Amino acid sequence: MKYRFFYGTKPNIRNLRPRDFSGKGYVCDLLLQTRWGTPVTVSCNRELDIWKVQHGFSTVFFGTRADALAYCKGRFYDANGQAV
Repeated sequence: MKYRFFYGTKPNIRNLRPRDFSGKGYVCDLLLQTRWGTPVTVSCNRELDIWKVQHGFSTVFFGTRADALAYCKGRFYDANGQAV
């Protein structure tokens, strides 16, 4: 992900769609944000049942969606700023 400077209104995760982050064999299922507002994606592989959580330059892989969401719980926030 590239960090960019915005001189207008601050970009918000509510303006983004999960399908914008799909690609390279993965379909974005859930879009979250960090404490600082950078996007976090929870994606599933199109062919295998492998889930990944990606934020910044970090990617963590999981075997099930429940494991991926358990990893996100308490670390990331939804579009309204509430903890997952």
